[in-house]
Amino acid sequence: MARPRRVTGAAIGPVAGHEVDALAALMRDTIAPLTYYNDRAKRAELTKYSADGLRALMADDPQAVLVVRDGAGLIGFCVSRFDDGTIWLSWFGAAARARGRGVGASLLAALAATLPSRHAHKIWCDSRVDNVESKSVLERAGFRRIATLTNHWYEQDYFLWEWYP
Repeated sequence: MARPRRVTGAAIGPVAGHEVDALAALMRDTIAPLTYYNDRAKRAELTKYSADGLRALMADDPQAVLVVRDGAGLIGFCVSRFDDGTIWLSWFGAAARARGRGVGASLLAALAATLPSRHAHKIWCDSRVDNVESKSVLERAGFRRIATLTNHWYEQDYFLWEWYP
């Protein structure tokens, strides 16, 4: 994985229990305005990643939810899950005030560092085909596009990606 630039004044690690409500709000603020997801997809994803949903992920795997914190609070998130020897990257994103600072790249590097302790050999994920921001960050991090799925989840088109050391 390409070495990310350091996010100045920020720390990356698993989300703490007292941060879950703030994380759910950050994810809602990030996902809700996305124009490349249809309303059905956004509703489903926001329901899945509510505070209760995030707590359930944390209970199953303490490394499933990583966050970036600065002096003002949470500025980034990375949600994943163990999937039969691989890690499925569900979501990563940055607060609007933190975009362009290397938050996404830093989160992907932190996620890659969890592979050995999670007994996984690679990361895989999807992105909407018109999500140019995600595509750019994933490519710079060394992810390889492995398939295009047309009319798939929520009747939308997606790229599938993979990364392994």
